[in-house]
Amino acid sequence: MITAALALVLAANAAAAPPDLATLQAEVTRLQQEMREQKQLLLQLMQVDQQRYDMLLQIIRSQQGGGAPPVGAIPSMPSMPAAPTTIPANPTEAAEKVIKGTSGTISGKVRLPKDAGEVYVYVDGARGTPVRGKVFEIKQKEKQFVPRVGVVPVGTRLSFPNMDAVFHNVFSKSPGNAFDLGGIKAGEKPGSVVVSQAGHVEIFCNIHSKMRADVLVVPSGYYARVKSDGSFELPSVPIGSRKVVLWGPALKPASQRVDVTPAGATVSFAAELEPVRPHTRKDGQPYGSYDE
Repeated sequence: MITAALALVLAANAAAAPPDLATLQAEVTRLQQEMREQKQLLLQLMQVDQQRYDMLLQIIRSQQGGGAPPVGAIPSMPSMPAAPTTIPANPTEAAEKVIKGTSGTISGKVRLPKDAGEVYVYVDGARGTPVRGKVFEIKQKEKQFVPRVGVVPVGTRLSFPNMDAVFHNVFSKSPGNAFDLGGIKAGEKPGSVVVSQAGHVEIFCNIHSKMRADVLVVPSGYYARVKSDGSFELPSVPIGSRKVVLWGPALKPASQRVDVTPAGATVSFAAELEPVRPHTRKDGQPYGSYDE
């Protein structure tokens, strides 16, 4: 673009008067500035478009779940020469029109072994809106973690109030989400930690070996619990090649890649139990005789 404009300026100058180097340099500088401004505007448009898409997905999910739409207006586009964009009065209808043809439902079946426990599926790699201020509470009660299994999005704060009369010492050595909360007694402010990476977090007590909790940290809202008959559905997944992961505290890790189209996609798993592995204290040493 700059080369063509420069050629026009040179031709005009050649016909009218001898070339003026200072004038040519000023014209080139002006054109370069215009290019930078156009590039910046395109980047802003792309960012606003992504924000609109994420907001519309949240609106549809809140409507499907019976809740109210999230507070706040959909971000407006930067001022452009074209006519301004208008937002329809019905946000659900607008959202459906925008995402039509851009997402599909992944449905599937899992062959579950006996004693599989809680089982989930989720889409790995799909970008979600980071959460802020979400807290997931895991009580320490009767020398157990309650609940023992949980699923939370990236950015969630895990809180561990001690409801027992004895000390507990909560820790995890899971890569990416390792932490050590130290000794906590009843009545003290609960220890807490923010889980910042997707994956399986194994949580133990450094004093009581039988205390265990398993938390799945998911990268986005595209996850579901597998029903007792092994069926599941993941609605409104963006089209494209997607990695579907099967997870359960008692299962071996498993995943499949599927191509999601507006017509959806199907996947099936044959789940296998993972042998129970003994764990050590946070210093790597085995538990002593007091491990109730």
